[in-house]
Amino acid sequence: MIPANSSPCLPALALGLLLGLLVGAAEAQTSKPAHGQEHAESAAAPQNQPPPGASRRPGPHEPSVHAPPLQVATLGGGLQDAQQAALFKPFTDQTGASLHVQGWDGSLSTLQKRATAGEDGWDLVLMEAAPLRVACRQGLFIPDPQQAGAQQTGAQQTGAQQAGAGPPAPDSPGVGCGVAAWRESIVLAWDKSRVDLVPTWADFWDVARRPGKRGLKRDPRGTLEIALMADGVAPDDVYRTLQTPDGINRAFRKLDQLKPYIVWWQTPAEAVQIIESGAVLMTSAPSGEIATADRVGNHRFGTQWAQSLGDVLDWGITRTATPVARAAARQLLAFIQQPDQKQAFSAAYLAQITPATTPATASPGSADAPSGSTHRDDTLMLDEDFWASRLEPLRSRFEAWIGSK
Repeated sequence: MIPANSSPCLPALALGLLLGLLVGAAEAQTSKPAHGQEHAESAAAPQNQPPPGASRRPGPHEPSVHAPPLQVATLGGGLQDAQQAALFKPFTDQTGASLHVQGWDGSLSTLQKRATAGEDGWDLVLMEAAPLRVACRQGLFIPDPQQAGAQQTGAQQTGAQQAGAGPPAPDSPGVGCGVAAWRESIVLAWDKSRVDLVPTWADFWDVARRPGKRGLKRDPRGTLEIALMADGVAPDDVYRTLQTPDGINRAFRKLDQLKPYIVWWQTPAEAVQIIESGAVLMTSAPSGEIATADRVGNHRFGTQWAQSLGDVLDWGITRTATPVARAAARQLLAFIQQPDQKQAFSAAYLAQITPATTPATASPGSADAPSGSTHRDDTLMLDEDFWASRLEPLRSRFEAWIGSK
C-alpha cells in the first residue's frame, strides 16, 4: 500500500537514472584501448612528418627514386678515368643524380649502326666534333643541346625555318648539336727503351732503319694528314692538298708504303695498349693517354710534338633521350663547364705534362712541349669543315683500302 503523501513517479525516475549510469559505464569500457595498444599505435605512426603540402628534396647522396640513371657514353681509357674523378663523381656527390658511364669507340659508324638497329640507351655522348656534326645532320642528336626548349624535329629546325625562310645550311651557326668538351692533341709516341732518337713522321715511315710495327688510328681523319706530312707536305699545305683528288691519292699512296706494318687502333685505350705491350715500336696516340699511362705505369714513353694534330671533342644529347634525360644531361653539361671543374679535369688528365716548357721555347723535335689550350706553330688543327663535308665518302674509301690486298 502506497502512503498518501508519496508520488507514484519517483520509483520510475530513480530506475531511469540507474539504467543511464550503467549504459555510460559500458560504453566507456568498450572505447578504452587494450593494454599496450596505445604504445603500439604510437610507434607505428610516422615520425617528423612534414606539414601538409610540403615537398622533400633528396639529400646529396640520395638519388631520385623517380629518374633512371643518365646514360653517358665517353671514350674510355685515361680520359674516362679523369672524367670520373674530376667531373662525374663530384656531380653525383653534389646533386644526388645517378650516372651510368660506359666507354665506346667514338666512331660515326657505331652510332649509325645503333640507330639502324633501334638501340636506345645513350643520352649524352662524347665524340670528335666533325663526326658529331655529320650525325647531327642525320638527326641523331638534338640541335642547340644547352637550350632547354630545344626539340628534335626531323633533321634540324630553327625559328627561321618555321617562319618560312627555308632550311638552314648544314652546320650553319646556331644549329649545331655539339657542346665543346676538350681539345686533344694527337702526337707521335714511342718507347724510349727501344728507340734512341726523337722520331718524326718521316722516321715513322722508315721501317728499313727502324724495323717494327707502327700504330695508327683506323680513321681517315688524322691518318691522311699524317701520311701527307710524312711525305713532306707542310702542315699549312695539308688541306690545300687534300682538297684535290691528286692530293687524296697521294695520301693513300703513302699509306700503301706502310700498310704491311700498321697495327690499327680505334680507342685511346687501344693506342696505349699496343705500345705498352710492345706490339708496335711507335704509334700515333692522344697525348693525355700517353701522359696517363706514363704516370700510372711508370713507363718512359716519348711524345713528339712537332707536327702534332689538334682535335676537338664535343658532347651531344641524343635524339632518343627522354625529356627527363635531356634535362639531366643539360645539368651535367652546366656543371662540367664550370671553371673549377675544367681545371680539375685538366689536372687529372694531363698531370704528367710539364707546363713550364712553352710552345715558343720548345725546339723542333722536342719531346717536352706541353698540351692544353696552347699549341706549337706547326700543330695541325684538324679541319672540321673539311671533314664534316667529306667524312663519309673518304671513310668508305679508307675502309675499302684497308680490306684490299
